[in-house]
Amino acid sequence: MVVWSLWKSRNLRLWQNVTETAAAILERARQLLANWRVANGKKLQGGLAVVAAVPNTAEQMAASVNGAGQHEQIRWKKPGLGRLKCNVDASFLDALNRVGFGFCIRDEAGNFMTAKTMWSSPVCSSEVGEALGLSHAIRWVRELQLTNVDFELDAKKVVDYFNEGSNDISEFGAIVEECRRNFVTYFENSKVEFSRRQANEVARSHTCSRGHFLS
Repeated sequence: MVVWSLWKSRNLRLWQNVTETAAAILERARQLLANWRVANGKKLQGGLAVVAAVPNTAEQMAASVNGAGQHEQIRWKKPGLGRLKCNVDASFLDALNRVGFGFCIRDEAGNFMTAKTMWSSPVCSSEVGEALGLSHAIRWVRELQLTNVDFELDAKKVVDYFNEGSNDISEFGAIVEECRRNFVTYFENSKVEFSRRQANEVARSHTCSRGHFLS
């Protein structure tokens, strides 16, 4: 967890010009480890990893990413009444030539229901990887036979293309178009939304927790 938190801090500095303190890095690692232990401490029930209510866990994780000295708190938001939310994220490991995908589903109270981590190779561009993440998430949720699910990811280009469409004939465009076709086929009352990176930590933590694999 500490190594991943350091990697996360490096990416924040590289891509968002955000500098974190050592205390913030360690605190994020501590919280991710604590939540991973909670998630893995419960038995599988009906094929879903059901976790007891952990009030404000997602909110605390999102707030910790901001680091010391930053006052803005970007919080994960619960889905509406009777709905589920699936957070989706992708991580790119150039050294291993792989892309990691993390999916985490929570209920209307904000409680964990289930999560999944998977990998693909070779590594690809960030926009293609994020689009692949959404594609895999749609198929996975369909396999679970869940409905009224809102998908949330921090890749704005993917979300904008999905909701507004475009004439992109690249690999990225083809993947998102496939996402749209499957989405229309599988889901009648769902949507794909954008969230800030800090609010999507719940999915990112599962992407990088290699011991937390569900199929």
